[in-house]
Amino acid sequence: MKLIIMNINFYFFLYNIQIIYLNNGGKNMQNNIPYLDILIFGVIAIFLIFRLKNILGTKTGFEDTNINKENNSKQFSNVIPLKSQENNSESDELSKIISVDPSFKVSEFLFGSKTFFEMVLKSFVSGNLDNIRKFTKQSVLRSFKNAIEDREKEQETLIIDLKSIKENKITKVKITKSSIKVNVAFETFQIRALMDKNDQIIDGDSENEILVKDEWVFERKINDNNPNWTLVETKSN
Repeated sequence: MKLIIMNINFYFFLYNIQIIYLNNGGKNMQNNIPYLDILIFGVIAIFLIFRLKNILGTKTGFEDTNINKENNSKQFSNVIPLKSQENNSESDELSKIISVDPSFKVSEFLFGSKTFFEMVLKSFVSGNLDNIRKFTKQSVLRSFKNAIEDREKEQETLIIDLKSIKENKITKVKITKSSIKVNVAFETFQIRALMDKNDQIIDGDSENEILVKDEWVFERKINDNNPNWTLVETKSN
């Protein structure tokens, strides 16, 4: 409303100047007030600038820059980040262990299981199980020993060259009143071959790596002073 009144007053002002200018004979007025034309056009120019400024607006440095942010957030407000179901299940399993044994460290356990995995492979290939005896359940140890004896009887040679461990993770936890059982999955790249007494390959490949998937089960007694885990079961996929 104020802007409309200002426009009317301004046009009335310009109209009065033009009447005065004409009534005073134009040229005489120009002689008495030098550069009157320039003054009039200057006033008109200032008015036009003022009008453009009101219409287009100006930046003051205090504009609400959050408008675009709000629009962007609205565009993505319905996008719900999905959590990995596998990661959630693993976290739930680990929570079970920590609830029973607060000192349990996942990184330490997995490092130990990986180291023991390598020890078992070397012992099984060499035929000497002494290094793993006290960390392995008797039934598992017996199955290893039987396989070694069968191999020796046939004068066969086993080659297992562990190249890398692709994955080493906890997949399952079972807790009873007396023990904790943890399933650990191993995905490894190995060179595996079985040779007869004439050093001829009868199974596997001595040059190309293969992906081997194993699942081992470790157990520890809850109220036992022995902090070591025992290998109680092995499964291969």
